[in-house]
Amino acid sequence: MIVTIAICVYDRFHNIEHFFECFEKCDKTNTEVVIIHNHDTEDLRYPQICEQYGAIYIRRPNIGFDIAAMQDVCRNRLNGFPENWQRLLWLADDAIIMAYDFVQQFNKAMRKGVGVACMEISPYVRNHIRSSGFMIDRPIAERLKFPADPITTKQQCFQFEHRARSGTFYDQIKKMGLTIVQVEPKQTSPLWDTGYHRRLDRKAEHERKFGDHKYSDKVLIICPIYKSYPAIISSLIMQTHQNWHLMLIHDGPDTENVSSQVPDDPRITFMETPKHGGCWGHYIRQTALHLFHDKADYIIVTNPDNFYAPPALAYMIKVFETHPSAIATYFSQIIHSYTNWKVMNCRLEQGFIDCGGVMVRAEVAAAVPWESISDHSADWFWFQDIINKYGAGRFQKVEGVVFVHN
Repeated sequence: MIVTIAICVYDRFHNIEHFFECFEKCDKTNTEVVIIHNHDTEDLRYPQICEQYGAIYIRRPNIGFDIAAMQDVCRNRLNGFPENWQRLLWLADDAIIMAYDFVQQFNKAMRKGVGVACMEISPYVRNHIRSSGFMIDRPIAERLKFPADPITTKQQCFQFEHRARSGTFYDQIKKMGLTIVQVEPKQTSPLWDTGYHRRLDRKAEHERKFGDHKYSDKVLIICPIYKSYPAIISSLIMQTHQNWHLMLIHDGPDTENVSSQVPDDPRITFMETPKHGGCWGHYIRQTALHLFHDKADYIIVTNPDNFYAPPALAYMIKVFETHPSAIATYFSQIIHSYTNWKVMNCRLEQGFIDCGGVMVRAEVAAAVPWESISDHSADWFWFQDIINKYGAGRFQKVEGVVFVHN
């Protein structure tokens, strides 16, 4: 029997990229992969990577989140989905492969009388099947009922998963006289939901098995440059947290051939704009945030001559992990050239915080555009807009003098 692995994604392209990198190392016998892209805007990276790895790409309107996409599959109305599918392994895009034989482990659990084999039967709210990873056969899937048809709201998704008094996914399988099995205890499950890393952190285990630092939180560093070598490179290469991507964007044509001095590192991208815009590169920051926010988990907007001590990125990410509601982290103190290289105490006020010392969640960078391009303090105005939207209490300080503004 062919297992159809369906992954629903919105805009976290690097999660899909990482899935394929890991899946290449796995037992792919009798499997096919479908990427369901819940997005209204075309993004050529998704069909291109699907073509590269021999997967099926389907873009559907961004209505009803992942449960609506699942509903379309169960109702056999998702255009492009394999017509003859028989067994479905449904994954959210933040479900990470933890075993080379993960498909076979799910298959083995689908013995007689089992309606669903899942990554986790969660006790939170009430016992329910975590929709981030489960296997189901077509005859069972076609019998499922949903709170609405079509699903359009997050509340309806929650009702299907765990909030309805009766008729949840879990309830329906039980009422069919079938059992629900958890493939393995969550500590040894062949899949791990990275969205729940605060309850269970298996990052190090994943990296040992699948190599590099491919999963660990990715940091995008946006850095306008102009006619000078970006000294920031050396301090990033020395970071203890190595999963970063530096986007160097030259303000106008690279007439000084700065690009030839940039190391050949796959984590560094060099770009140039058609013409010089000036204004401290703020228009570059504005455009880059709009175009590239979905390439990482966190974003730093910085300058080419700034310096980060080796643990800087790791310190910032650690604060996000210990404060789950944080939308930004910033250094409590920095060394600043404007103060004759003295240590400066930072606070959320204009003139007392530097953009290079702030890390922002990527989804926040997507939700709050960089509006000002003509004022030297445009970075502060961006932070102020974020504060107005989310509140200053969701900015968390990072202790340690590990950043130098040159």
